[in-house]
Amino acid sequence: MKRFLIIFLSLVGLQFLAADFKEDALIKAEDYKATITRDIWGVPHIEGKRDSDVAFGLAYAHAEDDIKNFISSLSLYRAEMGIKEGFNGAITDYLIKVLSVREQVVERYQKDLSLEVRQVIEAYVHGLNYWAALNPDNPYIKEFPITKEDIVVGFSLQNLFFSGVVSAIEKLQKDKELNKKKIVKSRSNLFGWEELVLGSNAFSANPKKTGDGSTRLMINSHQPLEGPVAWYEAHVKSEQGWNMMGGVFPGSPFILVGFNENLGWGFTVNKPDLSDAYLLKINPDNEDQYWLDGEWVYFKKKTLELPIKLWGPFWWTFKREAKYSTHGPVLETDYGLYAIRFSGMEDIRQVEQWFRLNKAKNKTEWLDAMRLRAIVSFNVVYADKDSNIIFLHNSSSPDRKEGLDWISPVDGTQSSLIWDDLLPLNEIPLIINPKSGWLISTNQDPFKVTSQDSNLSPTNYSSTLGLQTRMTNRANRGLELFSATEFISEQDFKKIKFDNAYSYNSRAYAYLRQIFDIDFQDKQLIEGKKILIDWNLKTDFNNRSAALGVCVISPEWLAEQEQKTPPSPLKVFQRCVKDLIKNYGRLDPLWSERNFLVRGDKKISVQGGPDTLRAIYGREQEGGYLKAEGGDGLYIYIEWDKDGNLKSESIHQYGSATQNSASPHYDDQMNLYAAEKMKDTFYNSFREPENIESQINIPF
Repeated sequence: MKRFLIIFLSLVGLQFLAADFKEDALIKAEDYKATITRDIWGVPHIEGKRDSDVAFGLAYAHAEDDIKNFISSLSLYRAEMGIKEGFNGAITDYLIKVLSVREQVVERYQKDLSLEVRQVIEAYVHGLNYWAALNPDNPYIKEFPITKEDIVVGFSLQNLFFSGVVSAIEKLQKDKELNKKKIVKSRSNLFGWEELVLGSNAFSANPKKTGDGSTRLMINSHQPLEGPVAWYEAHVKSEQGWNMMGGVFPGSPFILVGFNENLGWGFTVNKPDLSDAYLLKINPDNEDQYWLDGEWVYFKKKTLELPIKLWGPFWWTFKREAKYSTHGPVLETDYGLYAIRFSGMEDIRQVEQWFRLNKAKNKTEWLDAMRLRAIVSFNVVYADKDSNIIFLHNSSSPDRKEGLDWISPVDGTQSSLIWDDLLPLNEIPLIINPKSGWLISTNQDPFKVTSQDSNLSPTNYSSTLGLQTRMTNRANRGLELFSATEFISEQDFKKIKFDNAYSYNSRAYAYLRQIFDIDFQDKQLIEGKKILIDWNLKTDFNNRSAALGVCVISPEWLAEQEQKTPPSPLKVFQRCVKDLIKNYGRLDPLWSERNFLVRGDKKISVQGGPDTLRAIYGREQEGGYLKAEGGDGLYIYIEWDKDGNLKSESIHQYGSATQNSASPHYDDQMNLYAAEKMKDTFYNSFREPENIESQINIPF
């Protein structure tokens, strides 16, 4: 009864808090002034005198189009997944709390972040709250007010995911005899959307390769097409020199991939080894002590409170003790106690680095921003109007002791193995202006990103970096296509982006070829084998082999993503033959009958497939067709001609109104996307009357 009374009084109290929040939000909004001009595609171009004015306007515009996806992440940011999802959600809450994510943000916010960045973050928060105050009937009003801590925690959690620590923790909790097995640095599915963060493309070329004096950049990040990490296009422009356009995620005050008048960049996922597990020796007479440098040391402890939904509006707070060693948080498993250490574990400066990248005006300023090392991973491909191109296998790699196997758990009894420093930027793979004149990053081996004579040598880098050696089909195709000609025109550059073929040198084709050597007796399997042998490895609209071919190679690709052994190609082939006959009555339907982009009632055939440069990752739906759910989303083409004049084009898979189905911009870019065409960004011309759909000044 006491618990019920507390809940009732809390709900009543929330009503008064909501009223106070709205009044406060309206008052704080008076400190800002922004103009939001939406172009004919509904894309917001936000202007303001100060950077903070622009951030306020960006938040408001994004909330208009996509508040749902931002709110969907708040339970994660606030470690309230247990209230939302029960015991399963509490697992995520425990991880966030044991790593002290929010506590670190609260403690370090004033100390570690510059005044300029804090002003931008707080203005962004005020913009979100202002939107909510003007829309009190929105279904998410109980989640407001948003705080500055919510925003910074979101960036910190992104670092957790890409540092590999989450997957390392899951591996520790599952595997037996870890001292005899390696911890595979794979991606975790703990946060729910990771399975669709499949990779990205980015490539650039300067006059040595373009031949006409121009410098070109293609930004082509592959993300889920919907949800909290789906792209939203925006342009921010202040009188303080912030003039970026590109893609943001819900909750991001900064452009994450994009360009300004002088430079641009795209990111692609990489998987360096950024986390370590230490096997601890526990005192048999006192489980609260571990052995370090010849003496028993006490663990630090704290009690974590985990509120968990029981049923309906009822919840209960469970308590669990957390332990910490000098190395970091401690995990108690059935196979021993392990401490975890990872890059960025006490660093909240991701927001600082993103903002510095946004404000960079040249190569020197951009590289200085990258030297901050707060963004723990991602490859970067860069280009600028001065004809510079850069590839960086960005990784906040620990400065580890050489000669040890850091992939497996290491000895936790020696403090000399506890690292604190990161390797400097010049000790991770970095290429500036290769003599080839071009660079391509598609989640591959960082020593195979350009021509052979321009690539770096792995022998010049520490083995403790744990760099990947994988090659994607996109890498094989991209390297082949860039190497095929002396010069690459704008048309050829874009043609590479939309290439939909598999390479004969790819893992996919090696896997498929195993079918060719099998003698079949069944007529359908014989027919299917012939279809595969005759396949030109393309996934274009009229291709009659792609449906079967993609079906066969997809499980191999998924297995490689998860670093597992691929299934038998024979069994996969037999299943694919059966499924295609069931759904289409034939083994060779057109690819245009199989592969679709779907939005509401709109369903359009698209070319491309898994791990092609035209990246389309589809899930099979009832009826057998594939619905694109990941891959090509927002992509951007940037060019500076020989005189430094800027040209920029982009396309979004759906449109700027990512959640408003009543808006014409809910799906108005789909036809261009399917036709593999792009639209003008209006970066320099959004104020021209013919390019304007609407314009507002906020606060109203």
